[in-house]
Amino acid sequence: MPQVDLAIEHESAFVRAFIIRECRERYLSQLALPNKRAGLLDRLNHQFNKDLDSRWIAESQPSSVPSADQLRYIIASENEYDGRIVPARDTSEILAAALFGVVVSFAPGKLAVYKDEAPSDVIWLHRT
Repeated sequence: MPQVDLAIEHESAFVRAFIIRECRERYLSQLALPNKRAGLLDRLNHQFNKDLDSRWIAESQPSSVPSADQLRYIIASENEYDGRIVPARDTSEILAAALFGVVVSFAPGKLAVYKDEAPSDVIWLHRT
């Protein structure tokens, strides 16, 4: 699968699975537009929790994390990380190094982790 298709799959599945219904269309349209994307991604820093569907926030890391050989997709307010497809082994380092809001999508629409602007803990999002 080409990287562009993989990115679109992760982003759209993440939004449809974990963002509250009232915000989904805005997220999908703004993520797709380069001139609107940065403004939307700024929400990852301090207002993103309001947009998460609380039904899918996990108390801890789910036991069913995909295998380490699968690729992960990053949505981040930092250009250095945003839109990257990375090997699983890099995700812990990215989460630790990111100073601003970041989402790592493990399995499109099923498992992701979010970290607010530093310093902060991660929030696991898991949909069965």
